[in-house]
Amino acid sequence: MDVLFLAARTLLLIFAALNLKSMLWRFISCSVIVALLAVDMRLVCTGDRLLDYLLGVTLGATILQSVRVLLLVRPLEEYRHELDKVPAYQLSLVQRFLWLLKMTYSPRGVGWSFKSENSVVPVDTHHRTRISFIASRLRWFLSHYLLLEVATIYANCSPVLLSGASVTSQGYIMQCLNVTVAYCQSYATITCIHCVLAVVAVGANLDEPQAWPQPFGHFKDACTIRKFWGKTWHQFFRHDLTLFGPHRPKCNPWDPVHSEHSSVSKPKEREPWATTYRRLCYAFICSAFVHVCGEIVLQFRVWDDFSSTSTSGTIDAPNMIGYAVPYFLLQPVGVLVEDAVMEVGKRLGVKKGIWTRMIGYTWVLVFTGLSYPLALDGLTKAFQVGQQSEGTGAKATLIEVIADRVFGVQLAPVISSWLSRV
Repeated sequence: MDVLFLAARTLLLIFAALNLKSMLWRFISCSVIVALLAVDMRLVCTGDRLLDYLLGVTLGATILQSVRVLLLVRPLEEYRHELDKVPAYQLSLVQRFLWLLKMTYSPRGVGWSFKSENSVVPVDTHHRTRISFIASRLRWFLSHYLLLEVATIYANCSPVLLSGASVTSQGYIMQCLNVTVAYCQSYATITCIHCVLAVVAVGANLDEPQAWPQPFGHFKDACTIRKFWGKTWHQFFRHDLTLFGPHRPKCNPWDPVHSEHSSVSKPKEREPWATTYRRLCYAFICSAFVHVCGEIVLQFRVWDDFSSTSTSGTIDAPNMIGYAVPYFLLQPVGVLVEDAVMEVGKRLGVKKGIWTRMIGYTWVLVFTGLSYPLALDGLTKAFQVGQQSEGTGAKATLIEVIADRVFGVQLAPVISSWLSRV
């Protein structure tokens, strides 16, 4: 990342470590960090559109994290790591800084008191030694890198994705295939990055294997939209996306657990449906904001491209901002529909089974296939504009290089020819 981002992250940790009591000073501190991140959206440029977009999303997530850490919670007093011996606010300033560094880079809360229940799949018991864990993550990296290569070859050869046309222009079947490829690219990229970081952290003895569970949940759980986002898809932004509540009653992580001395275990009270649905809506609004930040970075890059190549400046530059908003705002609507259908099914006496799960999987696939093109079209257009302005095409993948040099087969023309006839 660049200097401004590192400066903003460092200031965030310093302000939080100071444990400011005055809300005015906390607001000023948060404003300074948000201003630095906003300026960085204009300046960040890697030369790669996808990386620019991901960095923009990271900047947006950091804004939400700054609001949470500096304005809405007092992490030194309200959070606790499982290895803590004393409350964090009793540590020295340097120790608090390092404690907050570890906390802010544990977005899923693994080992922390703010970890969401049942949202992270724990590390398998036979992968909890360092050697077995590293071996398993290296296997994961290789398999998911292969998936990323295959998805990238398709994206580089698809006439629709190359032309910048809507992914819906080839009909519903190809539309679903294009959406699947886009999800596979994100899934494989995040998994590969996570595997590399996990191998480095565990191999260097910085963390235990249990601190690095796999980034995604089980796809078998994705029988509803709610479970897809809450269990199957990655949970890296979950804590920051739910910062606006409604929040559960706060409890001091250092208070003794009274239930340990009770012979009767009380069942956990279930929250009202309206409360969980409001939290879900706020989370998707925040998610839309985070991805809009990525689109803002892309918009700046497109403006730069047009200002340097077009005599009309940025007037003719296409708009890149707002494509993700309808997609994320539609997700609560989908959850509302499926909740209503399931409630009707319960009242009619429908029992859960393999057929209800199959219907659920079909519903998730259909809904995602119809809604995701709203966001995917904007990203495709941004990447296409970037390649045209720079006069460069897509880079050859490792599979294409091997096929060309070893077997003398150029995969790109063959796949492009086949896809153009579909």
